[in-house]
Amino acid sequence: MIQYLNEDEVYRVGMCIEEAGLDFYTKMAEKADDLATKRIFKRLAKDEKAHLAFFESLELETKGGMGKQPAEVDADVSAYVCSLVDGGIFRHIGSMEKMLKRKFDPESALELALQVEKDAVLYYTEAYLASRKRKAKKALERLIDEEKGHVTQISKRLEKVRKAKEKGK
Repeated sequence: MIQYLNEDEVYRVGMCIEEAGLDFYTKMAEKADDLATKRIFKRLAKDEKAHLAFFESLELETKGGMGKQPAEVDADVSAYVCSLVDGGIFRHIGSMEKMLKRKFDPESALELALQVEKDAVLYYTEAYLASRKRKAKKALERLIDEEKGHVTQISKRLEKVRKAKEKGK
């Protein structure tokens, strides 16, 4: 599907991903009862906020392309574009909304965060491969590297949570 999106649409979907991540991680940090998990979610929220600022500040010289935030950001158009990529990453984002309503379970929250971050890596990688513009590729490459870092951070914390859970049994 990504091959059918132009850079502006990739930009809009990226904003949707980062906004959803920021909201989820902020709320999970508030719910987390152990300090290490709380720190991970706070760091992820901070990074998602930085990604949003990165998207908002992009001034790539691409013909109507990524980073040139549309003069009028129409919420309905953005929601529509994001729904086009439904399934993968947005299926998990929907799960994040459901998880916010339940009692906090660090293992489940971290597992979901890990899946969303892996999906983000895949999305940005596909966008990178589909893009023909050097500056857009450079921006996407940065996001891919940062999302991969998130996967590593979450994986390490998840492993520790699981080990602690096993010890507690």
